[in-house]
This record gives sequence, C-alpha cells and structure tokens, in this order.
Amino acid sequence: MSRAGAPPVALRQRPSRSVPATICAAVLLALGIVLVWMALVRLTSGSWPEAFTAPFTWLAGVSWDDPAVWTLGAVAAAVGLILLLAGILPGQYRDLGVRLPAAEEPDSEAAVEGDAAVVMSRRAVAQLAAATCEHIDGVSSASATATDREVRVSVNTALHDTRDLHRWVGDGVRSRLVASGLDPAPRVKVYINSRD
Repeated sequence: MSRAGAPPVALRQRPSRSVPATICAAVLLALGIVLVWMALVRLTSGSWPEAFTAPFTWLAGVSWDDPAVWTLGAVAAAVGLILLLAGILPGQYRDLGVRLPAAEEPDSEAAVEGDAAVVMSRRAVAQLAAATCEHIDGVSSASATATDREVRVSVNTALHDTRDLHRWVGDGVRSRLVASGLDPAPRVKVYINSRD
C-alpha cells in the first residue's frame, strides 16, 4: 500500500472491528426478534407474555437504593463505556513501514520522487518469511507469524542435528526482511521441529 504526494500522511488505518460489530449486531438482532415475537403474542392474545412483564413487575417492587438496581446500572454503564471506547479509540497499528530508496541513490531503479509512504501488512511479512525458509536446504515446510517487532518462524525438517539449520534460517529470513526495506526490521525467532 503506498501513497505519493504532499503533504505526507501516515498510513495508519484503523482496524475494521468486525468481531465486536458482529457480536453487537447479533445481540441487537436477537433482542429485536424477541420483541417482535412478544408484540405478535400481544396482538393475538390481547395480553403481554409473562416473560415480558416479569422484569417490569420486579422493577416496580424495588427501590432506587436497592443493590440490585445499582448493580444493573453499573453493568449497563460499563457496557456502554466499552462500546463507546471501541468506537472512539484507534486500534492497534498492524502494518510495518518500508523504507523507499531515495531518488539520488545510484542503484535505485525503484526510486520514488517526492513524499511517499509504503507499508507491509503483518500477514505479508509472515508470508515473506515462510517463503524464504522454503528455499533453504533441509527445510521440509515452514510457517511464520509476525508482529510489529518480531517474526516467529516454525520450520519442519527431517534433519536430526538442527544447529546449522537454525542459524541458516535465522540469517536467511533476517537478511530477506532487511533487503525488503522493512525499517526497522523485526527480530527473527526460529523454532525447529525435527521429524523422522
């Protein structure tokens, strides 16, 4: 993802927050279905169902200083505050910055003039690390996960002595991340699983 032009704007997208939005939507949908069902019961039978009137009857019998009322109010306030903060606060930054070659560098074929910003997603960094491992001798398969500070590589091999392989994988992934322009390049942790 890149953006060229002035003034430069940091490419820090907010996360989609699809999981909390889906949970909230499912709860509201269920509440709506229950209310429609109760309204239909009221229209057909002429009275509200007992499940609908029971909370109102209970609330009519308690006083304002009742601990249950305070607890219910505190829970409702906490849920509202959590939903409000989820909508206002920006989420965790999920992309890693990539250094672009300057236009005056002699060997820069991909030089960019003007202000530009380029980022790689964590998923792309993990896929790059795993793909790098797959080309190293002795690696049967590899997978990787990435955070903004660290890349964890898990390698499967048929080798019994894995000391050299551990070093080769670590050096190979580290040099590939640096060559890709990640600035700063995340640390690399290598986990070797030896299989017969």
